[in-house]
Amino acid sequence: MHAPFDLINDITEAQTLDAKHQLFAGFMEAEYGYVGVNYGLFLDTRSLHAIHNNHVSKRSGLPDEWREIYQRNNYALDDFGMRMGALTRQPILQSSFYRLLEEGELPGNFARVVCGVRNFVSSGVVLPLYANGVRGIVGLFDPSGDIVKHDARFNRDRSVIQALANHLHLCSDWSAEVVIQMGLSEMNLQVLRLKAQGLRVKEILYEIQRENPKTVDNHMLRVRKALGTRNDMETVQRAAKLGLLKEDGLHAQEVNPQLYDALRLP
Repeated sequence: MHAPFDLINDITEAQTLDAKHQLFAGFMEAEYGYVGVNYGLFLDTRSLHAIHNNHVSKRSGLPDEWREIYQRNNYALDDFGMRMGALTRQPILQSSFYRLLEEGELPGNFARVVCGVRNFVSSGVVLPLYANGVRGIVGLFDPSGDIVKHDARFNRDRSVIQALANHLHLCSDWSAEVVIQMGLSEMNLQVLRLKAQGLRVKEILYEIQRENPKTVDNHMLRVRKALGTRNDMETVQRAAKLGLLKEDGLHAQEVNPQLYDALRLP
């Protein structure tokens, strides 16, 4: 099975997050029929509010109609799949959500989202991800396939699919997306990087040509809210993991040898 290994090399060498996501999504559709491929990053999972408000994502494949319905009805707040992806470590089949819905086991707020997605997705799976201290999620969705056949196929190829998703997460740099989607300014980032260098408030004010000491606190507060952190030390640590300090962040420099076993390669 050389195609998955070729994909790993291609994802590693791709220069942008968009390019990596497109390579992964194209392979998932061609090999497994997953037309919809969502990849997201959780900046904070300490509360349900944080899960849905400190989250950045890339989406492809599902109809624009579903995206409009999702946004119009504010489904993100009650997206059970997203919540489970943030809080668990094991894959969750879409069929398990539908089963809970049919059995009346889902609270109404979750049920409305599952009901909505069922009109556009017949089967799929949610894959929780974790790399370099950062949680992520991949959602793989088939709009029209047979749900029983899908679940059997996923259980058969689970190790390969999971390994590929893990590698995507390991070598993806989300720094630009975090800045854009979380609304961080250049001044926010400049103060953050100066703080990471160990400069004192007076020194930072000199560098940014400001006088009010509260300016530094305000910029760091903005970054903390975006990254879901509690103090400056935690903020600098998470920023480093995300590549916001111009470090490697989530970049992978080589293929993890454990992938050979996961992909059953020689």
